[in-house]
Amino acid sequence: MTIDKSLARKISGAYQSTYSQLVRFFRNRLDNSNDADDLSQDVFTLWLNRKEQTPVKESRAYLFKIANHVLIDHWRRNQRQTRSETSIDDVTHESHFEQSQADPSEILEHQQRIQRLSEALETLPPRRREAFLLYRFDGLSQSEIAERMEISISMVEKHIAAALVHCKKHLDNQGNNL
Repeated sequence: MTIDKSLARKISGAYQSTYSQLVRFFRNRLDNSNDADDLSQDVFTLWLNRKEQTPVKESRAYLFKIANHVLIDHWRRNQRQTRSETSIDDVTHESHFEQSQADPSEILEHQQRIQRLSEALETLPPRRREAFLLYRFDGLSQSEIAERMEISISMVEKHIAAALVHCKKHLDNQGNNL
């Protein structure tokens, strides 16, 4: 990979002026300061390895856009890792405990409702599903979701409201078909 001198100077200048801001950005969102340092390095690596040849006009804005994507990828990797660490024995134990506490017909109804809700979520448009899951399951505020998804708070509200209506309609329709 060859980099011309003007690009090298631009990246070097951006690194000197923006690196500490990127580290702060990641530290404010992560528990581990080592991860913040690593992810900040990843941002510059991605910039250096980008395939586009068009020049970047606002390097700071571009770097923070990359940082948002790096952060989302980091969270997704951690979620997958956490899910895979749950052992089958833990799931079996929880399932057995729940079943011993409730009536079998209630358990079946609950499982069917969860399945219908999962189906409803699968049929949502990807951005709407992402906003809804971040809000309902990850517990992020609407402003945090707007920042992460790079959309307005108003758009986040519309996504969440539309997702709720969609899920309710799907559950009502599927409930009538049982």
